[in-house]
Amino acid sequence: MIRLFSHLQSSVGKKMGLAMTGLGLVVFVVFHMLGNLQLFEGPHALNGYAAFLRDMPIVLWGVRIGLLSMAAVHIGLALQLSMRNRRARPVEYTIHRYRRASIASRTMAISGMALLLFVGFHLLHLTAGVIDPGFADRRDPEGYRDVYGKVVHAFQNPFMVVLYLAGQLGLGLHLSHAIASSVQTMGFEHAALNRLLKAFGPMIGLIVVLGNVAIILAVFLGIVR
Repeated sequence: MIRLFSHLQSSVGKKMGLAMTGLGLVVFVVFHMLGNLQLFEGPHALNGYAAFLRDMPIVLWGVRIGLLSMAAVHIGLALQLSMRNRRARPVEYTIHRYRRASIASRTMAISGMALLLFVGFHLLHLTAGVIDPGFADRRDPEGYRDVYGKVVHAFQNPFMVVLYLAGQLGLGLHLSHAIASSVQTMGFEHAALNRLLKAFGPMIGLIVVLGNVAIILAVFLGIVR
C-alpha cells in the first residue's frame, strides 16, 4: 500500500493518473455527443432519451459524481505536474524552439483552461438551466421535459452559437493531443503503430467536434426547428 502511494506521488504515477482520468473523460465526451445527435431524429427521440436517463437517478447521479470526481482529479494532477515542471526549470528558456510539436501540444494548458470554463458554462446553461431558465421546466406534448426545445431555443441565439463554437475549438485542440499522449503514457506504443496512434487523437477529436458543430449549425441555419 505504501509503495502504491509512493508511486502515485511520483511524476510517473501522476502522469498515469492524468492519462487514465483523461481517457475516461474522453469516453464520456464521445457518448455524450452520440446521445445528443438524436436531435436529428426529432423531439420524441431526444426528449425520450433524456427521460430514460432521468428514470435511473441512482445510475445518473453515480455517473455525474464519478465524472466530477474524475475531472477534479484530472485537473489537480495537471496542475501538480505543471508546478513540478516549473520548479524543475525555474528559469525560462530565452528562445523557444518547437521541434515536431503540434499547436495542440503547445497549447494544452490554454485549451484546458478554456475547456474548463466552457464546461462550467454549459452545465449552468443546458444542464442546470441557471442561464436562460425559460425552458427549464417546459414539457413537450408527451409529458417529457422539452430538452429538444431548449437546445433549439439556445442555438437560435447567435451569441450562444459563437460561444459554443469557440468551446468546440478548445475541445478539439485538447482532445487532439491528449488522447494520443494518454495512450502512449499508458504504454500502448509500438514502432509499427506510431503513425496510427498519433492520428488516433486528432481523428477522435475531429469526430466529436464535427458531431457537436453539426448540432449547433443545424439549429442556427434552420435545418432543425
